[in-house]
Amino acid sequence: MHYLLHTLLAFITHHDTLAYAMVFVISFSESLALVGLVVPGTVLMFGIGAVVATGCLGLLPVLMLAMAGAVAGDGVSYWLGHHYKRRLTGLWPFSRYPGMLQRGETFFSRNGGKSILLGRFVGPVRPVIPVVAGMMGMKPVHFSIVNVLSAIGWALVYILPGVVFGTSLAVAGAVSTRLAVVVFILILGIWGFIRGCRAAVSFFEHKGPVWISALKQWSVTAAPTRGPTYPIKSLVRFLIFHGQGEESLAIFLILVFFISGWGFLGILQDVLARDPLVIADQSVYNFFQSIRTTWGDSVFTAVTELGDSFVNVSLAGIVLIILLVKRCWRTAGFWLLTFLGSVFLVLLLKWTIHLPRPVMIYHGASTYGFPSGHTTMCIVLYGFLAILLTRKLSGGWRLGLFSGVFLISFIIGFSRLYLGAHWLSHVLGGYFIGTSWTVFMGIAYLKGSSERIPKRLIGMVTVLVISLAGGWHIMQRHNMDMVFYAPRQSEKTVALSSWQGRGWHDLPAWRIDMEGELEQPLTVQWAGPPAGIARFLISKGWQQPLPLSFKHFLTILSPDTPIDRQPVLPRLHDGETEQLRLIHPWPNGRLVFRLWSVGVKAGPDGTPVFVGTVEKQQGHRLAGLLTTARDTGEYSRMLDMLEKTLGSAMSIRRVRRTSDEIMVDHKHKWSEWQGDVLLIWQKGS
Repeated sequence: MHYLLHTLLAFITHHDTLAYAMVFVISFSESLALVGLVVPGTVLMFGIGAVVATGCLGLLPVLMLAMAGAVAGDGVSYWLGHHYKRRLTGLWPFSRYPGMLQRGETFFSRNGGKSILLGRFVGPVRPVIPVVAGMMGMKPVHFSIVNVLSAIGWALVYILPGVVFGTSLAVAGAVSTRLAVVVFILILGIWGFIRGCRAAVSFFEHKGPVWISALKQWSVTAAPTRGPTYPIKSLVRFLIFHGQGEESLAIFLILVFFISGWGFLGILQDVLARDPLVIADQSVYNFFQSIRTTWGDSVFTAVTELGDSFVNVSLAGIVLIILLVKRCWRTAGFWLLTFLGSVFLVLLLKWTIHLPRPVMIYHGASTYGFPSGHTTMCIVLYGFLAILLTRKLSGGWRLGLFSGVFLISFIIGFSRLYLGAHWLSHVLGGYFIGTSWTVFMGIAYLKGSSERIPKRLIGMVTVLVISLAGGWHIMQRHNMDMVFYAPRQSEKTVALSSWQGRGWHDLPAWRIDMEGELEQPLTVQWAGPPAGIARFLISKGWQQPLPLSFKHFLTILSPDTPIDRQPVLPRLHDGETEQLRLIHPWPNGRLVFRLWSVGVKAGPDGTPVFVGTVEKQQGHRLAGLLTTARDTGEYSRMLDMLEKTLGSAMSIRRVRRTSDEIMVDHKHKWSEWQGDVLLIWQKGS
């Protein structure tokens, strides 16, 4: 993703004329009659605004071209309506979508001339309002005035938020650009999941019956027994149309099965090959451990207890009893097989793959963490319940139940990450394997006859079991589990001479962000409390940065704020925040010194060892709206300065990492670092 963004920005930088032309084409197409229905102009304009924030495109030219394209697009649409009048209704594509013109006429009749302005921001009628205005005799002068004014408003409304968003990412980049992107994607993903599900349900309810009928007609058409389509048609008939009357639910489950199966295999390949996902595991773990609080521990311990075996077995057992009492024999069999099969599958994967947890808090098969049992069982139990309860229900009920399953499993999986009981890859593996098994059993279940299931009773009992059994379990276990899931700090102790000799080589060479990517080189290692080196540097002119108050943070909104007044935003290394952050004035910029803990102690007195970096920052103007601090990458020069400053009071040894550790593919990014590292400790230690 980072590579694609870098490539896109490089392309725009070298082909800015083409990029500006695309701004005009996009805004023109988005405003053109009917074409705007298939051109995601709103999203594209937002993205263009985000690119403007990088400085690759100028804000004023982009705004002017977007306005011009919008004016031209609506102008062409108006001319079509003004010239052809009612003849348009018989021409393609208007003849294919007569309802669009009818809705546009109703909207125009209700709002008059201001409909041109309003139509810019009303999706369903936006591309036809100018056409309708021309058809219904709106005067060209009147239309032109409203057209220009609405185009100005449209460009500002859809481009400026993108600029603000792109700017915020650049500011957040001082903390961790990818962290900001991950958080944004997480929030957008949840919102997009809900909106996407609603749109999919609405679309499928409209188009689904036609498609299903066409697919059924194709599958039942006779095909040669030796032809290539015969086995495909047979499979389609068996999976979708084999006498169960739930074609849309079957298609949905089949799609989910392939997506989740592909996702699980991808996660499995990553953990076995130790791809970047495994590096991100450590960063995510450290990050959550660094933000833990007593209140948060209590809440998420209670959440994870709702996913414990006691609650799961209680729910599975009571639902099974209800199904047996109601003589739903087939459904009871599938329910039991789904539950027991998931338990066996989780244990089998744990024993086969042998991937340990972040900390050893369990025994037996549970010593291994892949996949997360809590996450898998949550998906299986509530997911299969949703399949049972949504059979023969409308799309709205299905959306609500499946969204509920997603929300519950997300919260329980999140609690496992927060408490440090699993790596991120374990939780993701649990999501995917649990979903795959659930929908596989659901597809098989839909193949048979439909039993009369007491849906309302099962729904009420599910809520009661979670409330009563879950509440009782929390009361019984909460105090013990608070100790069980308490944060555990793993530390490594080495001799001071070992660290000075070769042990330094084992500490991280690069700062690792939340995505597991390598960022800045770590050019300093300090053995001692952070306060010790801080006192000396402050005596030499270094300063504590201003606190990150809201008032101080607002200074970035002024493009004239000098670099020495800019807030020094924290950075994460492997999920850990800095233990020390100092600044020093520098010509045309400032120096920033940072230290991070790595869980290593040296010597018999347990002197902590930290890794860090000293960087030079300069002001960087974003879209002409504000100025932020940007790392210049001059690490070797800044390291020389720090060595000279500390040489009179500290013991220093300068070492160098090998070319392999520097990593050739990063040299283009950090061209001024040759692998030098300063080992610093108190004299006499």
